[in-house]
Amino acid sequence: MSRTTDRLRGNTTVVRLWDWSLPSKPVYREVLSAVPTGWAELPRSQRRPPLLFVHGLGHGAWCWSEHWLAAAAERGYPAYAVSLRGHGGSGGAKALGRSLMRDYVHDVMQTIAELPEPPVLIGHSMGGIIAQLVADRYPLRGLVLLAPAPAHGALPTMLTTFPHRPWDVTAMVLGRTMPMRADTLFVGLDRTTADRYVGRLGRESPWAQYEFLRRRRIGPLRAPVLVVGARADKIIRVSDIERTAAMYGVDPVFLDGIGHDLMLDAGWDQALDTMLSWVDSAVPPGTPPLGPIQSRGGPVATIS
Repeated sequence: MSRTTDRLRGNTTVVRLWDWSLPSKPVYREVLSAVPTGWAELPRSQRRPPLLFVHGLGHGAWCWSEHWLAAAAERGYPAYAVSLRGHGGSGGAKALGRSLMRDYVHDVMQTIAELPEPPVLIGHSMGGIIAQLVADRYPLRGLVLLAPAPAHGALPTMLTTFPHRPWDVTAMVLGRTMPMRADTLFVGLDRTTADRYVGRLGRESPWAQYEFLRRRRIGPLRAPVLVVGARADKIIRVSDIERTAAMYGVDPVFLDGIGHDLMLDAGWDQALDTMLSWVDSAVPPGTPPLGPIQSRGGPVATIS
């Protein structure tokens, strides 16, 4: 075993001071799933790891169940998607206006505790920040960040966006849910389908949105990391994707011809195949929970 004790010490505290002094209130969590037949009966050395999907701002677990859950299960992966509190079919809607990012982290951690094995965690947009905060506490099998909101703070992005979408940015600053429109989320969907998806979007916590502006120090992480961006994304800048990937010493993967909502836009199968192909190679069947530790500048140690 090789270990870098000083670099690990700050990452081994699963329960932080505010978790037990000001705990998040548990709520009912909607978890959608698609599990391959006979997966639980396979020898552990042959099981592909579970996948847990975390949605972005105003979305819910439904955005993964449209295509990705069933398609991942067909590839042999048990696939789960959680609706964060106040989203989708989960409880906590009345208290959504008071929810913090750490409440969302609590929801994901609680869901992980109920899975049959430690998962590969996949976070999209706002869910990308949540997934990183979870990975900062918990030894995941792998971490996939899809068009992730920048953990280094979104203020530069907002300043760049303001001239093009001034009312949207103003709405967020005033505590309203940032408007999410078809033309900002998708590039290849027909209008009817795009409008149907937009019609399913809900409110977001203003406090969680304000936390986008905060710079966070995350890592080192005990998991291999994949960062995926879309060149046609009208919400997350290419430079932010590159900077997120640099935090973990990996090269970002960019997809063409697809918008911010990679899991729903036309070409979703290309995005899913990119992600699953990486999982196939980085987290093959039988991979134990702990892997290379990812930090700024790349892996710094391996736990075995």
